Amino acid sequence: MNRNVFLLIALTAAGMAQQTVSLEGVIRDEQGASVSDARVRVFRQDMNTAGVATSDSAGRFTVERLVPGPVVVQVDRDGFRGASRPLTLEAGENSLDVTLQVAGVAQSVMVTASATPQSIDEIAKATSVLTGEEIQSRNEYSLAGALRTVPGVHITNAGGPGQLTQIRVRGLRPDATAVLVDGLRFRDASTTQSDASSFLSALNFVGADRVEVVRGSGSSLYGTNAVGGVINVMTQEGGAPFHGNLLAEGGTMGLWRGRATLGGGLKENRIRYSGSLLHLNVTAGVDGDDANRSSGGQGFLRYDFTPKVSLSGRVWASDDFVQLNVSPTTTGIPAANFPASGVIPVSVLSPASLLILNSGGRPDFAGVTLIPGRDDPDSRHASRHATAALLFRQTLSPRVNWQSSYQRVHTWRVYENGPAGAGFQPAALNYSNYVGDIDTLDVRANAVGNSWLTLTGGYEFERERYFDRQNNNLPAPRTVVTQADVSQDAHTAYFAAQISGIERRLQVSLAGRGQFFLLSRPFFELTGTANNYDRAPLQSPPRALTGDLAISYLVPSSGTKLRVHAGNSYRAPSLYERFGGGFSANPVTGIVGFTPYGDPRLSPDRYNSVDAGVDQYLFQNRLRLAATWFYSRVVTVTAFDSSGVIRPETDPYGRSLGYMNGSGGISRGFELGVEARPASRLTVTGAYTFTNANLDRDITVQGFWQVFQVPRHLTSFVVMQRWTKRLDTNFEFFHSSGYFNPFFAGTRARAFEFPGFAKADLVGGYRLWDNESRSVRLYGHVENLFNQRYYQNGWLAPRGNFRAGLAFGF
Repeated sequence: MNRNVFLLIALTAAGMAQQTVSLEGVIRDEQGASVSDARVRVFRQDMNTAGVATSDSAGRFTVERLVPGPVVVQVDRDGFRGASRPLTLEAGENSLDVTLQVAGVAQSVMVTASATPQSIDEIAKATSVLTGEEIQSRNEYSLAGALRTVPGVHITNAGGPGQLTQIRVRGLRPDATAVLVDGLRFRDASTTQSDASSFLSALNFVGADRVEVVRGSGSSLYGTNAVGGVINVMTQEGGAPFHGNLLAEGGTMGLWRGRATLGGGLKENRIRYSGSLLHLNVTAGVDGDDANRSSGGQGFLRYDFTPKVSLSGRVWASDDFVQLNVSPTTTGIPAANFPASGVIPVSVLSPASLLILNSGGRPDFAGVTLIPGRDDPDSRHASRHATAALLFRQTLSPRVNWQSSYQRVHTWRVYENGPAGAGFQPAALNYSNYVGDIDTLDVRANAVGNSWLTLTGGYEFERERYFDRQNNNLPAPRTVVTQADVSQDAHTAYFAAQISGIERRLQVSLAGRGQFFLLSRPFFELTGTANNYDRAPLQSPPRALTGDLAISYLVPSSGTKLRVHAGNSYRAPSLYERFGGGFSANPVTGIVGFTPYGDPRLSPDRYNSVDAGVDQYLFQNRLRLAATWFYSRVVTVTAFDSSGVIRPETDPYGRSLGYMNGSGGISRGFELGVEARPASRLTVTGAYTFTNANLDRDITVQGFWQVFQVPRHLTSFVVMQRWTKRLDTNFEFFHSSGYFNPFFAGTRARAFEFPGFAKADLVGGYRLWDNESRSVRLYGHVENLFNQRYYQNGWLAPRGNFRAGLAFGF
């Protein structure tokens, strides 16, 4: 079979031996001087770089082996404003001369907003780009850390490196954000919401080139979970000349990090490759017993059979471990500390009193309303994830191409918790293992009808499987060992259209998608326990249909872009929400019982959203403001109900509690993004987000309608200054206003109000050696510069800490 596949590819490549073209030009600065070492990239409408070149000492560049047709050319050079130019390549030689400005915010090419390459000035949606240079300047090693300064994005962390991390976009649930790797979905089929949240703390930068963020509905392009926004991690693709980087750093909290990256090209860049390895080891963490280890690798390989036919592969994998803690609680606090009604202000037990409590003493609880998360010496979490993809592309004509991709996402998680530690603990070491696999096959075609119309259509098949094994390790007759194996298939058809008019000043993006689900009957392995899902025949659950429209208009004379974006989006219920359940053993008889939670009939979560904004350039492109008003209507979401609405006598699966399609809510607000580059060595970015999110029903806390864990105000700014050719600094500031979170107080759930907090980071670097081919940079990073003590949802955040490192580039 493999021989036939490669024979087909070879015959296809031979049949595509058509005329190729080249692009040449000169890169100059505003004074007419040549600019060397500028990176030139040529993007086609198939969402991939078609050619790469570097300008020589005279500023000249040549990109060979290109296919005629429409492209977007991107030119970047340190110290200059990046420039992008749309161009149609004709038969023969093509030329393009580009003048780079010393100051001014960068123009860049983005592929996530419309699934085709576009200049950021032509995109009709609210977007942000985190470049590799910015991530390096801020010395961020995790995806979540880098996203903290993006407008509309809120990051929460449960106590330091490796701990539970969640992303909320525009006040929506964590499962309403899609994470992509090179445009393909990354999610965990074994988690309760089948999203990426269970692995966000393990998504560290290994070999990423940049991160693109699109806010607003995106399900029409990217399917499930693409509701509040889409986060796309783009892999380094390599290409000549041979290059790489070695990094080693260490610091407080017992943190050590090492990373090696390399990339290059062979046979006139017909073969491009990149590879990266990372090892992160935190031996102490926040409380001295929060070890975290992460070992990962990321690689890319592409071979161009001809300029019109290519095959590429990508892999990203990681093995991770973290020690967990006891959750924040109110248990043990005198009832008199809590007011009888209303919101309860959070007053956290001090670290000194927490030590007394952990040692078995009775601390002073005067005024205390919350015991923060604390050490659990025998609770741990191990995980592995691997996402691998193959992508075949073929250009049929200068205006038509097609591609086929296959991706497999494998996730594996183990939780172990023993009897040691505070609060409720198991009598023996509990063991839970969750495994997920998602296989996705996608075939799509792209066609450029003329200079103003680009069409995309495709089909996607997805198979999703969930497996879990649980063992309470108790002696008989209390032993419970269970296994569950569940799967489903999904078929999807989609289309997209990109329309340009009025000399490309008007941009219209239109997309639609329909997804259909086919369930397989679940398998449970446990002697003496009935499978409740055998009671009723399985029917195909409701389908998901979405549409999306975005329009923008650019006024060149004033540097103003007006945009509006509206659409509906969805999240498909997870396999656990459809078939999940719990097992328990009667401590006297030893009889094991199964309690079903899931409902195979669940409809997808549904959302409607609209946003409108303006992007304004000022001061000769040295300042760009992006202001966006957004409104999201949560029509219905999957919720867990134990209020008695679900009744065994009427439920086909005999449930008395479990998942159901519940009520929604609304989230509306305002985003402001600022990017300024008044001089070639100074860059300032800023973000402000106002969010007002409310529920339709007071499900969690009676009489409380505001969405939990969503601050009203988020503010951040980053100042990157290159003082000399060798010395650079980066200052980052973040502030969150207060927010609410539910805890039990007495006999019922209450709303607790957490105060706001501020955090500042400072990075300084000095290039010990810097020439055209090699560089050595020494840097230091102070996190939480002013040593603020604050808690996120009851978890103590890292206090002031420091790390230093050495980076060698070649």
